[in-house]
Amino acid sequence: MIEGPSSIGAPVFLVAAPRSGSAALRQVLALHPAIMIAPEFDFLVEAITADGRFMKRDAFVRSIEFNGRFKRLGLTIPTGLPFTGIARSLIEQVAAGKPGATAIGATVQHDFDRLLWLWPDARFIHLVRDGRDVAAANVRSREAGNLWHGISDWVEVEMLWDRMSHKLPLDRQITLRYELVASDPEPELRRLCDFLRVPFAPAMLQQAAILDQEPTGRWRKSESGDLPAAEHRAARWLLQSGYFLSGTVRPPSALRRMALNVQNKMALSNNRRDKLGTGLWLKSRLVDKMGGRKAKARMKRRLYDILSRNEE
Repeated sequence: MIEGPSSIGAPVFLVAAPRSGSAALRQVLALHPAIMIAPEFDFLVEAITADGRFMKRDAFVRSIEFNGRFKRLGLTIPTGLPFTGIARSLIEQVAAGKPGATAIGATVQHDFDRLLWLWPDARFIHLVRDGRDVAAANVRSREAGNLWHGISDWVEVEMLWDRMSHKLPLDRQITLRYELVASDPEPELRRLCDFLRVPFAPAMLQQAAILDQEPTGRWRKSESGDLPAAEHRAARWLLQSGYFLSGTVRPPSALRRMALNVQNKMALSNNRRDKLGTGLWLKSRLVDKMGGRKAKARMKRRLYDILSRNEE
């Protein structure tokens, strides 16, 4: 737990599964003079164990050396502070980017319950989007080989939020459905401003159209035969969030599950090979299996440089 004085109050975290629209929502909130939500801070929770043990300072610094998301934030690691002091400093650097902001925090896409080990009084904005649209987006971006695997991260996030939200006081949590914010932004944004205890800023509506750039329900156009299996995997959380199922859902057979796993591994491997080039991809696999520590370090830096450019 972070102790001692801080120049800002309890931070607010936007929590959502990847490809749930958090980036678009941040762009809308950026037009509010009192709200400052940074992009993904997942590197922070990756330095905290489930039982609340913090990574040592030197280990944390090494862990972010090749973290592209941290690099793009433009933040600096203060000298002489342990991990807890570093965490507080990073949030304060975010706050410094928007003087006058009172609702300050960052986005986190997994293991966000661990933030409570740092800030036990933190507040949370939970953004949920139809998990089938999230799965379809993962397949289109080649981050998953099929809907069955594409929806798995969404399910984990919604399971975690369900457990966590039952323990949080109501005045420290709010859930927004992406589809409602996109289709009728003003009421939802007003509700969010009330939660954050800031006045509504009409300027946000100037950017709200970005929320509707990717139509909802695109999963319906998917030709994938694994939709019933994907819906079975996510059924409880889809229904709990107010989404209807498309029809009969059923788990994949053992044989079908093996095929889906192979399909997913091949899609991820092909995606990485296309980004690196066949030669470097093969060399990286060989170094990973047989290379020494220095060779692995050199390869890690080389891959980081290439993959970081692909993400820009």
